[in-house]
Amino acid sequence: MQTVPVIKVPLLREGTRIVEASVRLIKSDESSAIMIEIDRGRGRDADLLVVLPNRRLAEMEAVNEKDPNSTFRVVGDVFIYKNQNFLLVSEATQLVDHAERGHPVVVPVDPNAEQSTGEDYDDSVASIVKKLEEAAGSLVRSIRSAAAHPNKGNNNVREGTKITARRCFLNRIDAGAWIAVFLADSTGLSDPPCTILPGTQYERLTAWASARDVVTPVLLTGEIMNYHGHGFLVLKSWRRVHSSDHLDN
Repeated sequence: MQTVPVIKVPLLREGTRIVEASVRLIKSDESSAIMIEIDRGRGRDADLLVVLPNRRLAEMEAVNEKDPNSTFRVVGDVFIYKNQNFLLVSEATQLVDHAERGHPVVVPVDPNAEQSTGEDYDDSVASIVKKLEEAAGSLVRSIRSAAAHPNKGNNNVREGTKITARRCFLNRIDAGAWIAVFLADSTGLSDPPCTILPGTQYERLTAWASARDVVTPVLLTGEIMNYHGHGFLVLKSWRRVHSSDHLDN
C-alpha cells in the first residue's frame, strides 16, 4: 500500500504584514480557537491562522453572531509559535454586498430641450441622496464601533498601552497559559495581570522561565490588548532582571 503524503503549508514568517485580505471567521465548536483562512491563489494551499484576542476580534465576533456568513477585510501582523501561525488583527472592515442597480423605465429628457416640468426630475438634496442609496446599496461599513459593540469588563485594561521593561513575575495557570503579574511602578500603581500571547519571543521566554523558580522576576516590553475586559500582552522583547536593575538612578 502506498503512503499518502502529508501536505504541509509553509508557515508565514513572523513579522509578515497581512494587508487587505478578505476572510471569514472559522470555528469548529465552542471550545476551539477562532481561525481565518487566507487563499494564496493560483491553486496553492491556503494559510490557516489562529486569530489572537483583542478588541478587533471581539467586534468581528459580535458582527458574526448577527450574520454567520459575514466577510471581513483585515489588516494584521503574523506571529508564529510551534509550527502554527497566529494573526493579530489591527484593522477589520465588514464587507457588504451592493444592491442591484435598477434600469431606467422612462425615456430620458431631451438634453436640447430649453424647458422642463417639475414631473421630469426632483433635484432636492434628499431626493438625490435617496436615489444614490437605492442604486448603490449600503457602502462598506466599519465594524469598529464601540457604541454598537461595547466591550464589557475591566475598564483598567486599555488596549494599545505600551509597556517598556516592566518588572513582573510569571505564573503558569492550570490551563497552560502564562500570566504576567506586574509589580507596582514608582507611583504605586500596577497594570492588571495579562495573559502573554504566543510568538517567537513568547517561546523563548517560557522555555527560560520553565527552568527557573516562579519567584524569579523578569522585565517585559510589549503592548496590551483588551478582549472582553481581559488583558493580553503582545510580547516584543524580554530580559531577566540583573543586579544593576535593583539600583536607584
